[in-house]
Formats: sequence, structure tokens, C-alpha cells
Amino acid sequence: MRAALLWLAIVGLAIVAFVHYGNRLPQLKRLAGSQSSKETTSTESKDTDPAAAAVQGSGKIVSVVSPLEQWMDGRKSEEPPEDITPHKPSASDLIAPSPVGTGGVILHKTFSVATAVNFPFEIPAHAATPQLRGHYQSFIHQSGTPAADDSTNVAFLVMNEEQYADLVSRRPADALFSVDASHNQDINFSLPASQNQPAKFYLVFRNSPGEGKKIVQADFTVEF
Repeated sequence: MRAALLWLAIVGLAIVAFVHYGNRLPQLKRLAGSQSSKETTSTESKDTDPAAAAVQGSGKIVSVVSPLEQWMDGRKSEEPPEDITPHKPSASDLIAPSPVGTGGVILHKTFSVATAVNFPFEIPAHAATPQLRGHYQSFIHQSGTPAADDSTNVAFLVMNEEQYADLVSRRPADALFSVDASHNQDINFSLPASQNQPAKFYLVFRNSPGEGKKIVQADFTVEF
């Protein structure tokens, strides 16, 4: 009796299982077909998408740049790079322009000389080849008529500041340039070049001791 009941229970469970799974089978088949269709569609989409193919073919990482980043990059490219290199002064920054081609009159006068008369003048800084040019005549008045001969001669000298200081102090003094005493003399002399500072010179006219006063007419210019 127990064996018969057990057998009936097993058969009943088998029938219930068969009925249950029999009803679920069409639904499982539909789910499997839908999943297969989605996978097929996804594969075809990947195969036919040009953008995806281009990315896969290039093998490169593609970065997305926002409009704000593009605008900022454009502003950076338009701005010139800042020059932070320190400026080093060149020789042209330290040397003033040369006064070449300039010059002027330094003496145009008639004067009397009893013992000595001087006329100072300066040449500017950076004068490479200063040139002194001029002429003088000396004479005396005899009965209201100018007379010029060896008795009216005067000496002429060109001195720098140191030499002139020795002359004034009655010390032995040299001269940059001198001529024998004359009453009619042309002068053409190259002065020393000046450096970073102007240079001062003196034109000196000297009368012989014990002689009377002389009249001198002089015209001198200097060119740089």
C-alpha cells in the first residue's frame, strides 16, 4: 500500500513539472530569440559606424575639447610671449655720437698785445680728429698808419690746460703747437682727440719783452 502511494506521488510530481515547463517553453524561446536579435543588431551597428571604425582604425585616444578650452587656447596663441631676458648695455649705449662734421668760429677779433693774451676754447667729447685752422696778422700804428714788419712780430702757441697752468705759474711750460714769431702767419694744426669728456685748449699770443704794444687781427676756426 505504501509503495503504491509513493509511486502515485512520483507520477503526480512528474506530471506537474511537465505541465509547468511545457507552458514556459514558448516564452523562453521568445526571450532567447530577442537576445540574439539585439546582439546581431549591435554587431552590425559597430561594423557599419564610420566614426567607430575611424577611431578603432587609428589606434589613438581621442580627447574632447570644450568650446571654452578652445577659446582659451586661441587667446594664448594670440598673446606674444613675455620677454624676460635682461638687457645688457652695448657699446653704443655708452658712447655718445661723434660730433664729426661740426665746428665753428673760435676767434674773430682785433686786439692789442702788451705781454700775452690768451683765448680759451673747448672741443666736445668724442671728437676724433679736431682740426684748428686760422690766420693772424700783427702790426703797430705809426703816425696813424698801420705798419707790419719783423718789428711787429708776435709768437703764437696752442696749449692744453696743464701747460697753460704752468705758464700762468711762471713754471717752464711746453706747448702742443708753436710757430716762430711772425707778423703774418697761417695756422693748420690737428688737435688731440677728446675722450669721454670735453677738452679745453688755449690760443696764446705773446709779445717780446721790452717791445711796445702790438695790434693783432686774428681769425680761427675748429672743425671736428
